[in-house]
Amino acid sequence: MELKNHNRTILELSRWVKYLLWSNVSLLFITLLISIYLIFQNKIVVVQIPGGGTEVETTYERNTIDKGSQKAIILAAVSAISQINTANYAYQKLFIQSFLSPEVFTAITSQIDAHVKKMIDQRELGSFYFEFKEYAFDPILNKHFVRGDVHTVNAVKNTSEPWIYELTLRVENYRPMITSLDTYSGLEFHNSNWIDKEGRGNL
Repeated sequence: MELKNHNRTILELSRWVKYLLWSNVSLLFITLLISIYLIFQNKIVVVQIPGGGTEVETTYERNTIDKGSQKAIILAAVSAISQINTANYAYQKLFIQSFLSPEVFTAITSQIDAHVKKMIDQRELGSFYFEFKEYAFDPILNKHFVRGDVHTVNAVKNTSEPWIYELTLRVENYRPMITSLDTYSGLEFHNSNWIDKEGRGNL
């Protein structure tokens, strides 16, 4: 009788060990699948930024965002950079830091500080504002172009000058970042068509 009970106990223990083994194997398999999914997971839904389109939400991927959101970020940064004065420059620098790479931010803030210092030294109490005219994206160069008039306003006059902003935007780990920014006066974008035309003209 004792031997029979002993054999039954061993059988039950064997079944319990097999159950635990298969449970652990199943749990390990599920954990592995979840880990693989998280590693290759590429999309995240965030609250729509101003100007990001007509949808309620905008989808960011790990290394890109939709063109509407790119345009909104570009225009917001250009507007903030263009509308600098002695009263708002500290806030504007804080704002554009969110969108600029460290290298571009360092260069732009140096220019802003020099510009504000000049205004203070000359006791210039005027202000600046940006009048947007045109936006374009060149897929060949992978560059964004913004054209508009930068207005200088003071007690005497309101002058304007056409400026073009040429920018490159990259997304890294869901963060949009402007990695290059060039400015020049004029009305024509220095895009791939312009480069091709200039190249033919120099032949």
